[in-house]
Amino acid sequence: MPAPSNTLLIEGSFAELVDELAQYIDTVCKSEAGSGVQSQIAPTLGEIREKEQAEEPADPASIQTQKDEVLKKVVGKAAALNTAPEKEFTAAYNLLIHLSNQSPSRDMFLNRICSYLSEQPVASSAQFGPSLALTTLTTIFNILPNNSESRYHVFMAILKVIRSTSNNAAFDALTPQLNTNVPKWVVAWDLDDEDARSLHVAIADVAAASGDHDMSYKYLLHGLETIPSDSASEAESRDLAKRTLVAALTNPTITDFNPLIDREAIQALRDSDSGLFDLLNIFASDDYAAYTEFLESNPLTSIDLPESAAEMLETKIRLLTIASLAAGATNRSLPYSTISDALQIPKEDVEMWMIDAIRAGLVEGKLSQLKQEFLVQRATYRVFGPKQWSEIQGRLMVWQRSLEGVLSLVKSEREKFEREGAGGDDMQQNGERRFGGYRGQGGRGGRNQNHQPREVDFVGGD
Repeated sequence: MPAPSNTLLIEGSFAELVDELAQYIDTVCKSEAGSGVQSQIAPTLGEIREKEQAEEPADPASIQTQKDEVLKKVVGKAAALNTAPEKEFTAAYNLLIHLSNQSPSRDMFLNRICSYLSEQPVASSAQFGPSLALTTLTTIFNILPNNSESRYHVFMAILKVIRSTSNNAAFDALTPQLNTNVPKWVVAWDLDDEDARSLHVAIADVAAASGDHDMSYKYLLHGLETIPSDSASEAESRDLAKRTLVAALTNPTITDFNPLIDREAIQALRDSDSGLFDLLNIFASDDYAAYTEFLESNPLTSIDLPESAAEMLETKIRLLTIASLAAGATNRSLPYSTISDALQIPKEDVEMWMIDAIRAGLVEGKLSQLKQEFLVQRATYRVFGPKQWSEIQGRLMVWQRSLEGVLSLVKSEREKFEREGAGGDDMQQNGERRFGGYRGQGGRGGRNQNHQPREVDFVGGD
């Protein structure tokens, strides 16, 4: 998998190495003598050698032009390397990559090589062919500078191989880098919206093929974010919006639909896929009763949702209904009867559903069998608009008044403590003076030492 950039070191002059590679390609292709790529490039290689060995240096640009002509012919035949023996496959491709990387036109050559590795099977090894292709593609990715736009094409080829071969191990190895590097790569490669969208959708495809539907939805959503406002109604945008919406609805772990509601491409579905758009609004802010009413006139298959998702969708909307009930509960108390009516379930099943809602992270609280109520400690808002802001403002005002009361009480007690503390200090100082004065008169103070207040009063009378 892609790693920090490195260098591919291979010794030898261009003429020697390219002649060796051409000869190897002819061997793999079983070309007849004089008809292979080696014979095609021989005249040009001879001229390159003469110019490089001449006493007067030749124009470097003319030499490079001839080198590129040679490379075009060699790279054009390099697809034959996919039939090379497994033990020789990596070495042969590394030599081809090394030669291509020396050219100012390397991006053109490397892109062609990537197509060989991602679009054609490695015929020499059915078992390890995909791994050999991924290893070679990773080598190409890593020798390129971090800000090279060619890295984008190489990475897309890597994703294509992983998806086409269902290589879950390769995807698992790639996942940690996806989480940290994709935003950096988009910036470093200076991708426009279209290329960035293609990258995100390709990652989503690979994630879905590997069974990671949460990651797939995440990158579909990223792809949706790259659609400009003026393109929201285009066919391609609608297709992506619809796919993202279906992924959100059919994923049991997705309960927050606010990121979708705000997207203009999703809003454009109001005209092209009104049923699906209405269902989104129900899952975003409505309840189970609205969902059952919707299904009466809109079967799932009519809005391109599979019937197999029916049970999961019913479970999800019930859990979301619980979240709404808890968020709007007065005095933070939610009676079992209210839950039972809203979910259209027997009262004895309420606790099971509440436990499921807690596990889903939608609510927190305590179940009281004695009082037949759920004591709400926290609830998830499904939508956050003016009403929710108003509720939060009200709660903040209550907390503010409570804190003001606490601060007032603390201030009052502090002032009382300071007054009492100051009075006690004065009394102690006066007592010490009087007691000391009395003891200085004939030493009789010791007789009533255990009755100091009396002695203080007595001295004060002199």
